[in-house]
Amino acid sequence: MKTKHIWKILLGCLFSALLIYFTLKQIDFKTSMEYAKSANYTVLIVAALIYVLTYVARSVRFCFLIMPIKKTPLFKNFPYTVLGFFMNNLIPLRIGEFIRAKVTGERLGISRSASLAAIVVERLLDITIFILFFFAVMYFLPFPDFIAKSFYLCAFIFGGLFIVLWGLAMRKEKTINLICKIPMPAKIKNLLLQTADKFISGLDVLKSKKIFVCSFAFSIAVWIIESSSLMIAASACGFNISLAGAAFTVIIIGIGAIIPTAPGFVGAFEFMGVAALSALGIDKDQAFSCIIVYHFIQLTVIATLGLSSIFLTRISFKDLFKFE
Repeated sequence: MKTKHIWKILLGCLFSALLIYFTLKQIDFKTSMEYAKSANYTVLIVAALIYVLTYVARSVRFCFLIMPIKKTPLFKNFPYTVLGFFMNNLIPLRIGEFIRAKVTGERLGISRSASLAAIVVERLLDITIFILFFFAVMYFLPFPDFIAKSFYLCAFIFGGLFIVLWGLAMRKEKTINLICKIPMPAKIKNLLLQTADKFISGLDVLKSKKIFVCSFAFSIAVWIIESSSLMIAASACGFNISLAGAAFTVIIIGIGAIIPTAPGFVGAFEFMGVAALSALGIDKDQAFSCIIVYHFIQLTVIATLGLSSIFLTRISFKDLFKFE
């Protein structure tokens, strides 16, 4: 299993290297660096501070997502939320989500399975808003036909997954009874029943319209804030894009995040970001300077918040990987 993961990591690094190569092939690196040096760093600090607010919004949203399980102060899970994103930037294969579920469960006094279920709903909310943003933006900006078809497919797949999870939340007892009827060793069945019971409990937010609407609203806020941060960063780099243009760029970069790459989405972020800004009519050299500056801002913010969270919560790196 470890060898398998190593090969996936190496494959991701190879993809990153190829994407970086194809990105640099399109631009004059020296000119791009000149653009980056001339950026307004005071405005970039503002962009960074606004980007921090995306994690504040994510933290509050997660508080609503776990509210049916346990009510907690609005910002109590903030360090555990940023910790998960920080670990995702360090480790490929989205292992940071499991670490976040573990730490959140332990620190907030809920089961890891319920915490993981809430994170799954959180990710589905992000994808849903992502898709809705796409359909809204496509009326103002042209998307290639293959991308539009891809989003229709994503809407179908993830819409179906939402229905499945909602069905599990509403039919918990029937699901548990169905598992009981499956022939398997008693030890495995008991473990599966316990995990299923706790996981489905984490989906209780889908049964409460009021709490779900609040979670949905904060999901919209997350992406609007992130788009605003990019819009301000672009201004600092010497060109202006609309909020719709920034949302378009965030969507295209998000598509790149699906590609298995090196930690921090290095390569995919730059390649897709330059492609998006170029489609908006921005010079590629200037677009690249903005994207690398903005990517640096994101990585710096999450690294600062992540390391601060580890220090303040007194979690050792060794403890993060203990899943007993």
